[in-house]
Parts: sequence; C-alpha cells; structure tokens
Amino acid sequence: MRIIAGKAKGLPIRVPEGEVRPTQDRVREALFNILGTLTENARILDLFCGSGSIGIEALSRGAATARMVDAARTSCAVARQNLERSRLQGGSVVQSDCLQFVRRDMGKYDIIFADPPYCKAHGDRDMIAELMTDRLADLLAEGGYFIAEAQEGYGVGDSCTREFPGWNLVDTRNYGKNVILFYQADR
Repeated sequence: MRIIAGKAKGLPIRVPEGEVRPTQDRVREALFNILGTLTENARILDLFCGSGSIGIEALSRGAATARMVDAARTSCAVARQNLERSRLQGGSVVQSDCLQFVRRDMGKYDIIFADPPYCKAHGDRDMIAELMTDRLADLLAEGGYFIAEAQEGYGVGDSCTREFPGWNLVDTRNYGKNVILFYQADR
C-alpha cells in the first residue's frame, strides 16, 4: 500500500497485522478522483481507520484536518506511525469505539468515511446502519458527504437496504466485491 497522490505521494503505508482489511490502492484512488477538489481544506473524519490510509491520503491531497478513529490499539499505533512518517500536518489519531466517538464528538466534518468490518452473512452486525441511525448527521457540515465502504450483497451493501431516513444516497460505485456509498444528510 502507498499514498497515491499529493504531498506524500508514493509513501508506503504500513498495515496492522490481524483482521484489518485496508481499502485497496485502486479503490482509494478512484474514491479521491470522484471527490476531486472537495478534499482541499476539508475537515475529514475517518472512522474504523485501520492503517490511517484514507485520512493520510486526504491530508496529502490538501485536507485541512483528518481525525482518524479506531478501537484497536494496534491499528491506532500503526496509523500514528504512518502519519508521523508522512510529515503531514493536521492529522490526529483517536483510540475509541467509533460508535461511541460519534455519540460524544462535537466536531463538524466536511467528509466522513467509514470502513467498518464487513457484514459477511445475513444477520451480521451492520455498523454503517448503526452509524446512520445515530447522530452521525449532526457531525456532518452543511453540504458534506458521508462515504461508506461495504461488501456487496450484505448489510448496507445489499441494494435493498441502502436507504435511511434523513439521508440521501447520491452515488454508488462498485469495485469487485466492494461497494462505496455516498450519502448526504437530508436537511
């Protein structure tokens, strides 16, 4: 893994050992190409950050701030190391359960990413749905985007379960078994 573009272009990203499933370089590149200039001077929240690759990529492309949150101590340690190696300003790593973080944070973010553990079978916990029915919309700045990555066919990744009260699904992109969902709060 590496940073695709911007100030830290080419920086290798270390990935935590274990069950972390980092967003592939080609998916991250496509995601940031879709966002284009929206990341410039943006306030980013990267939930379930793993290696921190999304937050660091955003900072590399001109985001003002990137707060990266993960419950796993190992993931946070690796994300901090990757952030330090990037020498980019405006990043921070918070060790916290992401759902609890959303409930207590008072920040405003232009772009919120969430890449939680995938639902892999019907009946699995869908953390994206939990986030969207909680107070996530309160953290999103006017005109901001919530972007979620899911596995095609399960949970929010199932085309029948992508609609949520208070949210508008504005775009969907498929990359192999991954689906990227772009939402805006209905205000």
